[in-house]
Amino acid sequence: MIIPPYTGVWLVEFQDRIELVPVWYRDIVGLGRFKANQVGFQPGEAMYPMYNAIMGNKEIWVVVHWQRYEDGREEPDEIFYLEPNATEADARKKFDEMVNFVNMSKAELRKLASMFEASKDDLAYIESRPDGIPITYSRPDRKSSIEEQDLYQARLKVLAGLQPKTVTLMEKAYTTEEPREREKIEHEAVEAYFAEMAHYWTEDLVKEWQRSNPIGTEWMCEFARVWQEPKREIDPINHELVLNWLRRKYNLLTAEELSDAILVMTGQRVMPGTLKKRRERLGLTTKRPPGPRPNPEQEPPV
Repeated sequence: MIIPPYTGVWLVEFQDRIELVPVWYRDIVGLGRFKANQVGFQPGEAMYPMYNAIMGNKEIWVVVHWQRYEDGREEPDEIFYLEPNATEADARKKFDEMVNFVNMSKAELRKLASMFEASKDDLAYIESRPDGIPITYSRPDRKSSIEEQDLYQARLKVLAGLQPKTVTLMEKAYTTEEPREREKIEHEAVEAYFAEMAHYWTEDLVKEWQRSNPIGTEWMCEFARVWQEPKREIDPINHELVLNWLRRKYNLLTAEELSDAILVMTGQRVMPGTLKKRRERLGLTTKRPPGPRPNPEQEPPV
């Protein structure tokens, strides 16, 4: 499936939404052993005499960092030719250093550049680097509290209000271990996302999709069906509850305090009893006892 204007995307589950993020390029680091005269500088190049004098036709370790772009092209970024007497341990150390460098964020690279007089090319490289996928919320692991696990499931329920099929397929892909089957489900999840967001795309972008993909593909049929239905929107009250249940400590508020907090954040007044039913339907639990907050002056001495 072609996704104009990108040919590669990640479908990312952020804390407050699901979104497509374009893949501009992938960084790849490789390690191998080759005959020195089959790689590196060739006759006629300025560095060839020195390279040939050191390497000759001996076997050497080579570490390469390159980028693979959306359109399939690949461009080398850095190549390290280790001397003939370098061991495999030396090569793997260089490989690990390169991997660590590639994984550095922009902030880390800027900090590194501030320690010396960086060239214009170095600074341009830093600014051109992607910061990766800013996933702001991770799935709870087995060590997470019951509250955190309940909150995660509640978030999925709310996001499913806008993208039900997308959420179902993302969860299915997450639990599928067989690589090819998982890739197939991930592809279906991206198709579902396009269809379920039908009301949010521009006319020009929709026409570009139609030109770029075969007529009759399943996602286009789903797109047409969704387009004929009323526009889906995430419920703002439920969204605020699941987004900030623990972050703003809504789970510790009285029913009246929670009602006031929701009014401030959404501009909508929801009665305490109605909010209680909402959070119970979402599966949001609280250890706080019901009733008003105790008056500290009336509490018995400890």
